[in-house]
Amino acid sequence: MIGHVFNLVRWEWFKLQRRWMPWILLALMVLFSQLFIWGTFFSYRNQVQSGGEFFLGAGGPGERGVRVSCNDLLAGRIPDLPPGIDPGVLEQLRLSCTRMTVERQDQLREMYSGFTLPGSIPNALGVAQGMGLFLIAILAASTLGTEFGWGTLRAVLVRGTGRWQYLTAKLVLISLLAGAALVVVAIVTLVSSAAAGALASEPPAGAPGALGWTDAMINFGKAWFGLLPYLALAACVTILTASSAAGMAVALAYYFAEQIVVAIFINVFAWFQTMADYLLGRNISAWMTGNQQRTLRGGLLTGEGAFPGDLHAFLVLSAYIIVLGAIAFRRFQQRDISGASGT
Repeated sequence: MIGHVFNLVRWEWFKLQRRWMPWILLALMVLFSQLFIWGTFFSYRNQVQSGGEFFLGAGGPGERGVRVSCNDLLAGRIPDLPPGIDPGVLEQLRLSCTRMTVERQDQLREMYSGFTLPGSIPNALGVAQGMGLFLIAILAASTLGTEFGWGTLRAVLVRGTGRWQYLTAKLVLISLLAGAALVVVAIVTLVSSAAAGALASEPPAGAPGALGWTDAMINFGKAWFGLLPYLALAACVTILTASSAAGMAVALAYYFAEQIVVAIFINVFAWFQTMADYLLGRNISAWMTGNQQRTLRGGLLTGEGAFPGDLHAFLVLSAYIIVLGAIAFRRFQQRDISGASGT
């Protein structure tokens, strides 16, 4: 029976690899992860070259301001100030730069670790996982929904393919593709981090970054597992509605709706913290970030309040996978399979 399922997985991959969609989604995941790496690299290089910058506004109408770098001030290179600017302000800026030079070392070490190995891999995987929530919902809804829309599902099942074996093969394939995509992101990050490290100046003085190769492997497993609940959500909605459009729309709408609701309600109602700790998106964030409070990848605020712990998040996410998966399998076993629906 297991061999039959994996034969179905191979057949599904044979069909899927000839479509443009999975390759486009993979390219998007890789692109966004590398934007983080190279964005951190250019920020680091700018900080090293300038030592921090101040902007002095124009002294009068029609005059332009000037940017003053700490490295220039500390080296005695005095810029031409706009008319109307008191030269005494340079001494104040010089004192500020002296204080910043000491404080900036921790920031530089963190930035350097963000785009060099091995710290770059956990960071890139974290970005890829955040973007991957959207992409796996699109892939799952499309892969399952097109069978309803094209009317090919009926023909496949008539040939004797068991329903649960068929759905299992679909879900196993998408899960494996999610893991393979993260492997590709890690490999590309190895190459890009080596290039960024070679282009960067000497590493900042002090202790190396806190993230190591063990963190990279742990983050890979956590990123892969963190994608599975959204796969289950998109698959469940797609099978309930027999529509790929509905599967994509509900999964993506839920993601944004939860962030907005949590950000508002958790600051208004004290009791909402307990309810929020059992929501899907919040537990995915908790699973990926631990107990830290930070901005969710993609720019949406996760809201205030401490995230639940790793064990709590793992159990809640596992429950979502089991419950949504059970609903999807039960509905798929019981529903009538009609011809092409076009959705």
